[in-house]
Amino acid sequence: MGVSKIEMILLMLVLCGIGVYVWWMREIPMSIDSKVWSGKLFTGRPDAVIKKGPRIIPVEFKSANHEEPMESHKVQLLCYCFLLEENGYNVPYGILRYRGKKFKIHWNSKAKRYLMKIAEEAIQSLSKNEPPLPLAENDNRCYKCPYRFICKQ
Repeated sequence: MGVSKIEMILLMLVLCGIGVYVWWMREIPMSIDSKVWSGKLFTGRPDAVIKKGPRIIPVEFKSANHEEPMESHKVQLLCYCFLLEENGYNVPYGILRYRGKKFKIHWNSKAKRYLMKIAEEAIQSLSKNEPPLPLAENDNRCYKCPYRFICKQ
């Protein structure tokens, strides 16, 4: 019971098809050096952008080492997803990369609603002409806050 020529040809076609798919879906770094992403709500530029088949994936590198992604880092990455989508790209997710770990942050309608809610809250807070609510107690980001000299906390 040998393999017929037709079976061998079909096997070769399947293997070639798999090879073409793997080649097409490879990760290709895109140059973003000269591109500043600017949209209606957000302006920014991801640290890297990867083309994977028809999809574009923003990557944000952080020098910290966290077990779970920080919320502010996730929001930053979601802004990049939004900007890329607004510029016509197919963005399924973004990658948040810490020193020791990498997290896939999905970009979907739920993530977009969440981002829009945060943007709306930020716009309302900034339009009040008063400092935003203080950060959580003992938050080490207070020393960078532009309101730290007038904050009542």
